[in-house]
Amino acid sequence: MNTDNCITLENVAIGYSGKVLLKDINFSLKVGEFVVLFGPNGSGKTTLFKTILRIIPLIQGAIRYGDGHPTRFGYVPQRQYLDEIYPFTTEEVVLMGTFGQAKPFCPTPKTNRVWIEQCLKDVGMLDMRKKLFSELSGGQKQRILIARALATRPNVLLLDEPITGVDIIAQKKIIELISELHKKHQLTIMMVTHEVHHIPSWVNKIIHIHHNKVVLGSLEEIISLSRIDEIPT
Repeated sequence: MNTDNCITLENVAIGYSGKVLLKDINFSLKVGEFVVLFGPNGSGKTTLFKTILRIIPLIQGAIRYGDGHPTRFGYVPQRQYLDEIYPFTTEEVVLMGTFGQAKPFCPTPKTNRVWIEQCLKDVGMLDMRKKLFSELSGGQKQRILIARALATRPNVLLLDEPITGVDIIAQKKIIELISELHKKHQLTIMMVTHEVHHIPSWVNKIIHIHHNKVVLGSLEEIISLSRIDEIPT
């Protein structure tokens, strides 16, 4: 694994409209790492993602990208926010990931079409390319959204709760798929989850939001803290 940092957060505070949600955030992602961002619902995980993506502004601190290497993001948002806004085929949804790579109002270049086909192959959905996105199962929709993120040609892939709301078999297959893509495309991956049992045992790093603090922890520490939090007081 490369030892260079692709994202570094230094004394970062995040929130909305100047109201601080989390502060004193300090961590880095090294090139090629698989990192899990873990914490309960409403703890600020998605806000942190959107801050890293520069969708919402920093309140305090600094985020450095690349250390001399260009950072290209692929983003898989929470699926439930997308189901109603995609009356398109699966192929068209994935094609959206290439927007910005070609001139506006021009036909899709052949190279992009070839790349879309490869992205669909990578997630095992090429045979579903003409099916409507709205007709897919939860697990299939998630695969298409991952393919759409791959279509941006990222070197950093951010996944927000990618296996929430799908059945156990689909969860296992999606985690296996993410692991395969991590290796095949040499991606740096950061995955959000609020479920301890969704954390793969082989991840490089776990960033834990616990009682409004952002800390690094091992899987064993996360499990222990989660059990303590479940004890009634």
